[in-house]
Amino acid sequence: MPIVTALSCKAKRGLGRGLIAAMLALTGCASADKGLLQPIEASATENRQLFMLAVTTRKPDPAERGFLFGHERDSAVHFVRLTMSMPKGREAGTLPVSARNPDPEKDITLSKATPLSYAEFKAETAAPIGATGTSKTHAMIFTHGFNTRFDQAAVRYAQIIEDTGFDGRPILFSWPSEGIPTGYGYDKDSANYSRDALQQLLDGLAKEKNLDRVDIFAHSMGTWLTMETLRQMALSKDKAALDRIGTVILAAPDIDFDVFRTQISQLGPLVGRIKVYVSADDRALQLSRRLFGGKIRAGETTDLAQFRALGIEAYDISAVKGGFGKNHGKAFGDGQTIASIGRTLSSRPGPITSSLEHLVVAVPRLDDALLIATDQSKL
Repeated sequence: MPIVTALSCKAKRGLGRGLIAAMLALTGCASADKGLLQPIEASATENRQLFMLAVTTRKPDPAERGFLFGHERDSAVHFVRLTMSMPKGREAGTLPVSARNPDPEKDITLSKATPLSYAEFKAETAAPIGATGTSKTHAMIFTHGFNTRFDQAAVRYAQIIEDTGFDGRPILFSWPSEGIPTGYGYDKDSANYSRDALQQLLDGLAKEKNLDRVDIFAHSMGTWLTMETLRQMALSKDKAALDRIGTVILAAPDIDFDVFRTQISQLGPLVGRIKVYVSADDRALQLSRRLFGGKIRAGETTDLAQFRALGIEAYDISAVKGGFGKNHGKAFGDGQTIASIGRTLSSRPGPITSSLEHLVVAVPRLDDALLIATDQSKL
């Protein structure tokens, strides 16, 4: 979901009037003229300079507009290093930004964007972090949700990095969301379009000896992309990359819970490293449920016993106030919650307690159907 950067917008007529109007009310409308990544020299020496790498399957957008990448899908994968300026004294969970008058003293802004080749990207991911230059580090990939532009994802991830206290190698993976409330179908297809690229990224990171693990922080529709990619890797027996996956954070997963079970059933031991954050009052997921025949989404399922039965640790944050998009961004819109996630990410993954043998009973299987048919033929 997007960051609101303008106070007025004009809703489109036709096409699902009531539902679209509700989605517009939930998500707000962002300025279409300028993005949030307009390079600005940070004047305040107290500002923290935060570095992240970005990987995207989007087509580039003219740099002077402040978006860097648009919503069109590209056959090439692009790499860029972003230097972000973080204002001093920002309260955890807040996201001060401005597309019209960005001020480094008050807002999260871009200092510099540097395009990279794949070879340069690999060299940066392999480079040690810290003064000693000897210790191994870990990476964290962030995948954003529906209706999110590249620039919005970048500033959001900068906020997440700072608020979790993440000290490893941050990598933004941005798929081609259309960035408009009416683009749900396009966004879902774009997430699917990007599965292979995300798998290739994970495969590449798994080969870097200086990375001891790769954590994943996924939000909303980004959780669909993440789960589909991990499932794809499991089915292709991509063990080397899967073994390097650390903690997987799924915040407000926009996934049909029945489908979620089928995805989980293929992940085997990796399931024990998944942490899910859910909320009963997530109105964005309630709208998603209406779009998909009334089937409850995993991110609004607060019966935590259902997650425990799958071997997953889940947290109900229904009591947490706020979060952009009417309670859809609670996981990183609340200072205490994002700090808690930071503590989870800072520790090594816990022991694996689940197994594929236990989980397969949760989903339909052809061999079960054949066994039942055989038993019936004997009657």
